[in-house]
Amino acid sequence: MTSFQIPYDLYDVMINVHKGQSGYGIYFAQKESGDIVVTKIDQKSEADSAGVQPQDKLISVKDLDGVYPDEKMAVKAHDPSAGIVAPGEEVFVSKDNYHQALDMVRQMKYCQFKLLSKSLQDASNGKGPPCVF
Repeated sequence: MTSFQIPYDLYDVMINVHKGQSGYGIYFAQKESGDIVVTKIDQKSEADSAGVQPQDKLISVKDLDGVYPDEKMAVKAHDPSAGIVAPGEEVFVSKDNYHQALDMVRQMKYCQFKLLSKSLQDASNGKGPPCVF
């Protein structure tokens, strides 16, 4: 089976989530590889309804209220030459800005998460069924 390189901005799951009393109902951890993956989903959360699964990889976050990142956060863009991300812009999450992005998400009330499903990750590594684009 053939493997292929996934572009940093490829995703196949996108959810828009309002923050509840106990957060967004989706939990992440950083793997040794630097990937940030879902570790747990609260039942009946918006993430659960959208089909998010453990091991789905977090690609980006975006404040749908357009407030964050603010100038105090200074979240770096995926492309270093692009500088700092402006309020309301999509932040591509990497091992270099994971903690900044997490702090930003904790401040948001309405957030968009883009994820790469475990099944598409497996297909790209030649471990799962082939995927067709």
